[in-house]
Amino acid sequence: MNRKLFEMIIIIMLLFVITINIFMLVQIWLLMNTNALISESKTTYILPDGFTPEKTKILWNEALPSPSGWVVRYASKNCIYCKMDFEWERLVPKFEQYNYRTIVLLPDERSQFDEEMIFSENVQQMIYARMDWIKQFRFIGTPTVLIFDNKGHMLWYKSGILKNADYESAEKAILKNTKNVKF
Repeated sequence: MNRKLFEMIIIIMLLFVITINIFMLVQIWLLMNTNALISESKTTYILPDGFTPEKTKILWNEALPSPSGWVVRYASKNCIYCKMDFEWERLVPKFEQYNYRTIVLLPDERSQFDEEMIFSENVQQMIYARMDWIKQFRFIGTPTVLIFDNKGHMLWYKSGILKNADYESAEKAILKNTKNVKF
């Protein structure tokens, strides 16, 4: 009788552990594949000051005025997923077309992209952004894209490789915002 009870307890514990593992895997998958389109967000984010890889200070409001908004891409040239993010290449001209300024936020100095990998002379790379700014967001991995309007409201967020649906969703967010911008 004790042996049967012991076997039942082991089986219940194993089922419990398996359930927790499945729950955690689903949570990780959701974090990696969730497209958070934030409409009419009331939260205003202060845009990050930091330094270029050449150690030049970047002040967002002074150095990068933008009629429509800002885009921040957390990425690294050493990241295989960043290299496979072909929808990002398609988005960069859209940001320029609709007067968005773009910063590639690098995890460290060794992550700097070569010029031909930036896809625009208007995209600026930044390292050493203020930590209080970084802590506001869930940078769980590269690549991550954040799109803000010109008042600092987040319009769109995606962590992970962009898919065609993400491209369309991001484009929709910037077009909707651009209609509301008075030049």
